[in-house]
Amino acid sequence: MKCNCVNIDFGSEENYAQTITVQIPDHMSEYREARLVEGLSDTVSIDPCIFDEIKYLWANGIVTYGSCCGHNKADPFVNVDESCIDAMLRMGYTQNHPDIDRRDTFKLKWI
Repeated sequence: MKCNCVNIDFGSEENYAQTITVQIPDHMSEYREARLVEGLSDTVSIDPCIFDEIKYLWANGIVTYGSCCGHNKADPFVNVDESCIDAMLRMGYTQNHPDIDRRDTFKLKWI
């Protein structure tokens, strides 16, 4: 998949308008319930060019907390639950966070 973002700034109206909004999957029910307790929705929005890869991670039991395609301005990434770090490494993903003490951010591979 290729990122088709053109002149989309992080956090902009255009950024949110192009996302795909989906229900938080069942294997992430703890996260879904925590969001509901905080008054947030039980859905997440994902950039369309990384949606298939996020679904792949979910199908492999990975709990994700945030992702971004990078909008052709930065590396695409996904944040995962600490319990999923070893699985991500086994799946060949590379840790990618400017803070070397954070191990939960990985570079996406499909775009």
